[in-house]
Amino acid sequence: MLKAISFDGNGVLYYRDNVGGDLICEYIKANYLPDLDLKASVTKYEELSILCMRNDLSKRQMLEEHLNYIGLSDQRARENVIAKEIEFSRAIHLYPTERETILELNKMGIKMGMITNTVQTGEEKAMWFRQLGLDCVVEEVVSSIDIGISKPDPGIYREYIRRVGFEPGEIAYVAHDEIELIGAHQVGMVTISFNYNGNFKADYNLVLFKDLLDIPILSC
Repeated sequence: MLKAISFDGNGVLYYRDNVGGDLICEYIKANYLPDLDLKASVTKYEELSILCMRNDLSKRQMLEEHLNYIGLSDQRARENVIAKEIEFSRAIHLYPTERETILELNKMGIKMGMITNTVQTGEEKAMWFRQLGLDCVVEEVVSSIDIGISKPDPGIYREYIRRVGFEPGEIAYVAHDEIELIGAHQVGMVTISFNYNGNFKADYNLVLFKDLLDIPILSC
């Protein structure tokens, strides 16, 4: 029987209207650097994001290095861009049927949290959901930037397992990325795919978020 469910972040537990560094780079071009090479700027942003996810850079260092790379030197403009990036990152949306599903899982006593490769701290992501009245879905947030390990390294899944205190087979991981689902499977977790088109066959697949409530091992 499942006792806990962990979710991936973007693409599973929430989505944004824009992805990656596109939005912030477009903002910089529109407001400060009209000749900015968008493609090169976004590529550099994404390269630095990977380092940040591994905790090789702090979030602030990542943003500062990106601004150095594109040549934005005005300090007020730099601070405005950093503030805008935070604003953009917090502009998340829930999927249809998600809120009611999470609240029902909470009533059932299922412990919920996140396992996320991200440039955001666990506390930052938890705050997003607390502001939506969904504290229950962020009881444990294992963020790659906090622990210096990213999926599919088994260590990040094991950290979540350690925190919730259940056996791996009593914990599900919901994701849309094939490599991450395989990583969860390899440590013995139940795998659930959502928004997924990979080749690896997860234990269960969701078409709608609410399909979580129909998984048989929730009520064994």
